Parts: sequence; structure tokens; C-alpha cells
Amino acid sequence: MTGIIAVHCGAGHHSAKFHKEYNKLCKKACRRGVDILQQGGNALEAVKAAVIVLENDPLTNAGYGSNLTTDGIVEGDASIMDGKTLSFGGCGAVKKLKNPITLAYDLCIKQSETLPLGLIPPSLLVGPGGLQHAKNAGLKIVSNKKLVSEKAIRQYSKYKVMLELHEDSELLDTVGAICIDDTGHVASACSSGGLLLKRPGRVGQAALYGSGSWADSFEKDSEHSVAVCTTGCGEHLVQTQLAKGIADDLKNSSCPTTDLHKTMTDKFLNSRYLRNVKQKMGGALVLHVNLNGEVSLLWGHSTESMGVGYMKTTDEKPKVMFRSNYFIIFGLYYL
Repeated sequence: MTGIIAVHCGAGHHSAKFHKEYNKLCKKACRRGVDILQQGGNALEAVKAAVIVLENDPLTNAGYGSNLTTDGIVEGDASIMDGKTLSFGGCGAVKKLKNPITLAYDLCIKQSETLPLGLIPPSLLVGPGGLQHAKNAGLKIVSNKKLVSEKAIRQYSKYKVMLELHEDSELLDTVGAICIDDTGHVASACSSGGLLLKRPGRVGQAALYGSGSWADSFEKDSEHSVAVCTTGCGEHLVQTQLAKGIADDLKNSSCPTTDLHKTMTDKFLNSRYLRNVKQKMGGALVLHVNLNGEVSLLWGHSTESMGVGYMKTTDEKPKVMFRSNYFIIFGLYYL
């Protein structure tokens, strides 16, 4: 099977003057993911590598350049899920970690380890515990200063006096990646610095099971496979567990485009859990693989804009699409 990787740079409001930079970044992340696949890496390794590229660029709200807390600190959230094993790893509100996705990945792959005395490996770590695990695992730790971009400082200064979350919630350029490798297995990953002026210790959907990332190819020979990563206002996505909701609905879907639209409408825009929310902001990037091997790449958003890049291992270069319309569902199909 041909490997495919797709990435997004968030659903929200993106100034047109930065579209070229977002497009360039998405292409760079796709190329990195495809490189991993072409070198024999699996889907889980490919999404981690792609997200690292996105985290390292100050343009995004993940890793370096993340939004700052009210204390002026970067606290990162990330998660990753392996569709082959259904293992999940997540981290939340972790300081000084250059690439939060590397901690999520480390936790994910260690789910299969056998610990003494019947102890169970953690799947989610937050705050100081997450940082200590990262140090023990040899992951790259830096000072908070090295995670703060000039853009983040400007936004922090501008919005510091604003108390209403809706004033800053459009700046949601979190990142994510989904992938299918040549064995037919899928994986998903996401990373976020959270909302502007978030409270210290706040954890969003990017870290949480069922909310930010989901992947399932466990029974790929007898069931459809699905990978999902979400973006938007974390509280909205956590309350609706949108990643798992989409995956569950598309698991037996014969028309994933129609069913993604239905899920976004019924379980997000019209969700009873968000009945008091005036503006529901969310987006999702989805891979669907049916039993005939047909792969559908889909994305949708209820925000003003969302940027997506994708690439097959047989492509010479990535493709990028940046849409600026509210509540749009797009679909691309590969045989």
C-alpha cells in the first residue's frame, strides 16, 4: 500500500499575509513524514517526525512559539496514538520540553513494557511529573526563554489585559498529523500550546484521550481503519471527545465525507454539551481506509480557516490547501 501523510496547522483565523509561510511549513512537515516512511519507518514514527517539524517553527502554537500562560510561561500539550496497537501517549502542561510530541511518543511506545510488581505504565503525564519523565528518557529540555517566540511575546502583551476567552480564542494554530504506512496501519498525533492567556496548569484536547488524536487499524483486515486529529478550542473538543466521536462514526462508513459532515453537525455544532457556547470552534483531519484499500483523506472545520498539507510516498512534492470559509468539509480520495 502507498503511504500517505497529512498535516494541519490549525483551525482558526489565519491572516492571509501568512498563508505562504503556513503552506511552506506544511510542505516541510509532509516531506519529513514521507522521508520516514521511505526509510522504512512506520506510521507512528512518521507522525511524530512531522509534528516535530511543526513544533519547531515559531509560526505555530506548539512547541517553540506556543501561546503563553498568564504567567508568561510555555506549557505544552501533545498526544499520539498507534492504530496498530491502540496504544496512546499524552502529556499536558509540561514546561521546558522542546518537543512535547516526543514525550507523548515515549509514553505510547512504552505501553507494551512489562514493569515489576504488576505496575502499569502511565499513558498520560502532566506538569512536573511529565518533565521528570522526559528528563529520564533523555528528551531535549530547554529553558522557557528558548520556547518563547517574538510573536508569542507580542500576542501576550496585546491580550494580557483581556479577560474574555473569546477575545483570544481565534488564535488556535495548533498542529497535527495523520498517516497510513505501507503495511496499512494508521497513526495520529497532535500538539498545542493552548489558548492565549490560559491559566497555568490548564490542559487542552491535544493531551487527552479521545479528544485530540485517535487511530484504529487494529483489525484492518476485517474493519475499516480510521485516524483523526482535531484542532480548535480545546474545551469544546474535550467536552465532545470529537476525535473518538468522528472515528466511531466513520468506522463502518460507506461515505466518509457525508458521515464526517454529519458528525461535525450532530456531535459538535449541535452537541448538547456545547448548548451554551455561542461560537463553537473546531476542526478535524481524517484518514479513512476501507476494506478494499481505498483511502479517503478528509478535513472539516467550523472556523474561518484551516490549512492542510498532504503527500503520498509516490509523490514528487506535497500538496497544500488553505481554506477560508466557515464550516466546510473537504474530501480527497486515493485508490
